[in-house]
Amino acid sequence: MQNDFIRNLLDLKGVMVKKVRYKKNFVKIYIEMPVREQTCPCCKSKTTKIKDYRTQIIKDLPIRFKTTLLSYRKRRYECKNCGKTFYEKVSFLPKRARKTTRVTEFIVDRLKSKQSMKDIAKDATVSVNTVSRLLAPLAVSARNLPEVLCIDEFKGNTAHYKYQVSLMDGKTRKPIDMIECRYKTYLFDYFNQFSLEQRKKVKYVVIDLWKPYQDLAKTYFPNAKIVADKFHFVRYAVEAVDTVRKQVQAKLPASERKHFRHSKKLLLSRYENLKTDKQKEDLNYLLINYSEDLRKVYNEKEELLKIIRMNNQEKAIDKLNKWVVRNLDSSISSLKQCSKTYFNWIVEIRNALIVPYSNGPMEGYNNKIKTLKRVAFGFRNFTNFKARILLMGN
Repeated sequence: MQNDFIRNLLDLKGVMVKKVRYKKNFVKIYIEMPVREQTCPCCKSKTTKIKDYRTQIIKDLPIRFKTTLLSYRKRRYECKNCGKTFYEKVSFLPKRARKTTRVTEFIVDRLKSKQSMKDIAKDATVSVNTVSRLLAPLAVSARNLPEVLCIDEFKGNTAHYKYQVSLMDGKTRKPIDMIECRYKTYLFDYFNQFSLEQRKKVKYVVIDLWKPYQDLAKTYFPNAKIVADKFHFVRYAVEAVDTVRKQVQAKLPASERKHFRHSKKLLLSRYENLKTDKQKEDLNYLLINYSEDLRKVYNEKEELLKIIRMNNQEKAIDKLNKWVVRNLDSSISSLKQCSKTYFNWIVEIRNALIVPYSNGPMEGYNNKIKTLKRVAFGFRNFTNFKARILLMGN
């Protein structure tokens, strides 16, 4: 009865527990399988003839924060028909393994979290190399491309390259693959592995305003519409406001400059996001009393944000065209430069107003990647980094 309790506690089906030894630093459990009829792997005949025994020490999940070892008296059978010798099969131990299946499952489950491999190894009472060896088979590349492909880079500082590229399914919002480098040659080599038939299935490619991504989309996805990410092109209008703000601040006397510096949040936030009447009063005071250029560029920024949130797509595109044409002749250099950028990417920005896809989920996921990188103190091996990212997303 006592052995049944121990066996149930260990969740080892069909195992006979012979003895348990508790030491200061570890727990050792002596186990054995009952004699059963076995199938010969060579001739498939049945046998119960025992050849000999071998004791194997197996690592299991910790019990009471102590290293747990299973002393397994392994039985070897001999086939009466062909003379083949073979070890009995057990469900808790893979072939030629020195740790139980649930140790591997525990490690893989922990690898999905934002935790360093050193801490995972400590919790599982295994070495860091043991954890690291599990990652390479898990870095599985995508075999198919989604209908909505989101592409963005993040600062990984892995291996020899500063930036890596992440690919995400825009519909499911799950990462599908990672590319080691954002250089055009790496991107082209990666998508060359997919057939033209697969690439034709991609309907939308969501990118930021970077020319290599545009060239990539036009070259490899003939049926896809290129969509500019809203966050990235709105940022140009916000940066135009901040540029004018800095210019105004630089001309102020020192006594006013310190107060004006705190105006950044008011000027860069959406007007509708201001919570108190005092914030709105302070903003109006800044726009009226400091600079006409600041007031103009702020109003243009707010107008652009209203255009993006419009439900009527045709009206939004018409207003966007007028916004770009109006500001191409602006006397404010930062606003004029923003309009030129929009003019060069007008097709992709119009598509962003029509379709509901963006790189917003990917930006959020990139923040998780940065957190993982900080917790793990960086990754030198790109394959390990890729495996961790894909596990964390799935």
